[in-house]
Amino acid sequence: MFGKILKENRLKARMGLRELAGRLGISPGYLSDLENEKVPPPSEKVILDMAFTLGVDKGELLKAASKVDPELSEYVAQEPQVADFLRMAKEQGYQKVDWEKLTQLAKVVGLGKEKGKEP
Repeated sequence: MFGKILKENRLKARMGLRELAGRLGISPGYLSDLENEKVPPPSEKVILDMAFTLGVDKGELLKAASKVDPELSEYVAQEPQVADFLRMAKEQGYQKVDWEKLTQLAKVVGLGKEKGKEP
């Protein structure tokens, strides 16, 4: 899945395989292997570099690679309540509909920072 999405984005960016590999500092052969699903997806850092270089949303490539954005990992590590909540959600078997409801609820009650206001 990752390789297919990577290749689609590379072609949309009108970038050759050798050009992208050069910009990323990886070999064209390795990039070809990634696109053809012959090797597992690279590290999160390389995926972020790919997204930036191709001008695509990093979330799309990270999701396709089944990887977590390092910013989210750092946030979870810094906020123990987040890890506790995610653990509880996993134990409770939260499904897609539960996450959608929770997202709507958070918006309705105004959780988090309001746009344009300082904390």
